[in-house]
Amino acid sequence: MRLSALGDVAKIVAFVLGSFLLAALISPPLYEMGKGFAEVVLKKDTADELTWLAGKAKKAEFDVYFKRALMLSAVILIFPLIFSLRLRMDPKRLRDTPWSVYLPSSAMVQTMGQPLARVRFGFLQSIVGFLLATGLFLAMAAVLFSLNWFHWKVPPTSEQVTALLPKAAKPAFFASVIEEIVFRGALLGVFLRAFRPWVAIVSLSFLFAAVHFLQPPDGAVVSDPTSAKAGFEMLRLIALRFLDPQAMLYEFASLFLIGIILAYARFGTASLWLPIGLHAGWVFGFKLFNKMAQRRSDLPKDFDVYMGHDLKEGILPLIALTITGILVAFYVRMIRPSPPETEASSA
Repeated sequence: MRLSALGDVAKIVAFVLGSFLLAALISPPLYEMGKGFAEVVLKKDTADELTWLAGKAKKAEFDVYFKRALMLSAVILIFPLIFSLRLRMDPKRLRDTPWSVYLPSSAMVQTMGQPLARVRFGFLQSIVGFLLATGLFLAMAAVLFSLNWFHWKVPPTSEQVTALLPKAAKPAFFASVIEEIVFRGALLGVFLRAFRPWVAIVSLSFLFAAVHFLQPPDGAVVSDPTSAKAGFEMLRLIALRFLDPQAMLYEFASLFLIGIILAYARFGTASLWLPIGLHAGWVFGFKLFNKMAQRRSDLPKDFDVYMGHDLKEGILPLIALTITGILVAFYVRMIRPSPPETEASSA
């Protein structure tokens, strides 16, 4: 590995930590601004859009403002990160970076990093990934219904399902495309230049899980949202999730396994088509099911270890993800181009 490549990995970790620290600093003033905006707008006859936004700002608690501050912090700090990585648009200089697309489709791995390859009919890989992830996800949901662990919020009708499909498809599309470009496109390329493939995959998957896991807990409350220390108090509540064995088993383990599967799909195909399809399938199935069903409230607490309060928590989701990963590995081996025959083997 090269020291410069390790430096790039360190910059990415610093970017994540810096985003959380900046969010802790700006979330209290953002909270006060939001509440002040709501108070002023709701007293006046303004446009419907402003009234809607003011209503949201008034109802939102501090944890929501912290999430928005975290998103804003990431946007602010992404620009110095990009400049520090010294990305260039010159194709000749891009050959040694993970953003190069000038790699023959037959080539899978290079000594340093792995540029994305041009893949013919890559859209078909996305379709396969989507059907695989959604199919196994909904199959697990069907098992939970057969065990009477979940029930419908409202008996589903064809009209209701038709109305919910776009609401589940929209976040599935945008989340999968954006996150795969960032995590498996750019960041995994940087990690592959610094580490051996499996070390890179595991390291980035841990970072992927941590970023998604380190969110304000549901119902998290700080003592004084207007205090300058409120953001750091929220950071402490977030960090305490790592000390919660149930949260680590139910959620972090699933996120980590998802990251492993997506990173392997990207590495095995040298493209983003398959991971985008898998990611979209999981988000689509999760959103659709959560809008239509919920876990029975009278289940004993002991059932939490097998199935949490949604389809990403517990042992059963981990089993479903493991099966998905095995099938993805078989699919990657099936579509991977065979290495060219050597002169010795053809003689």
